[in-house]
Amino acid sequence: MIPKRLVYSSTVTILISFSIFFRKIALIKDVSPITLLIQFILIASIMLSLNLLLFQRKYLKKIRNIKGKEWKNIFFSGVFLFSGYLVSNYGLRFTTSINYSFLNKSNLIFIPLLAFLFLHEKITKEKIFLAFTFFIGIYLVTTSGRFIIPHFGDLLVMAATFFFSCFTIINKNLVKILEPEIASWGVLSCAAILALIFGFILKINIFSSAGILFVFLSGLVEGLIILFINKTIRITNMTYYVMMIMFTPLINLILGILFLHETIYFIQLVGGIVLIISGIMVQRLRD
Repeated sequence: MIPKRLVYSSTVTILISFSIFFRKIALIKDVSPITLLIQFILIASIMLSLNLLLFQRKYLKKIRNIKGKEWKNIFFSGVFLFSGYLVSNYGLRFTTSINYSFLNKSNLIFIPLLAFLFLHEKITKEKIFLAFTFFIGIYLVTTSGRFIIPHFGDLLVMAATFFFSCFTIINKNLVKILEPEIASWGVLSCAAILALIFGFILKINIFSSAGILFVFLSGLVEGLIILFINKTIRITNMTYYVMMIMFTPLINLILGILFLHETIYFIQLVGGIVLIISGIMVQRLRD
């Protein structure tokens, strides 16, 4: 029988790849990055709210029993999630897509380190070795082996990745107490409120119909991503989770070749093979 942690983490990886793919098409269709950000967060929040109201009504009563400390964690998790989305958007404006794709995977450092500091997860030699092999594979897939030239936006990308990592660590504590459906709804609702405030301040037209199909698909997929992230980290350790989502660049590479007519190089194939071998090895990690 296939382990649940493999099913859930693989689902997250595939969904993240499609989210990036849909957002990329939306941007190609001249959707403003900030408008896209606000719209897909709102759509994701609405989707998870409908999920609770229509399909998970058994959890509605439990929302009333959420304690003040848990609401505080939900709020801060939402703040980190929105901050990560916002800063990463600006980071992409001031760096290259190659740098962004590679540095965006620095959560392979942040999450195990934060898990060690706040969740008391051990950092073993095996985890360090696997992190190293994953980084080699990611570097080859995202950069085609080219040298990365530092840009100002790189700092923003690193900051965004740190925010996303903090969001994940807080959620790990949340799903120990709350069901993933409730935690996901609460966190995205907080992020959506922040998005509305941000949109009001900047006078963003949140009802813009530009590229609406791909904006909607981005929001739909993003809601599922948050839900399955919480389902994954509820049953496994943070290191396993973060290593499994390292397959995202490989899937994005395949989607880019199939639908966006992007080119693949031999060195990227080598990186893909390294990622696959690393993914097989990471299944040996214990929870």
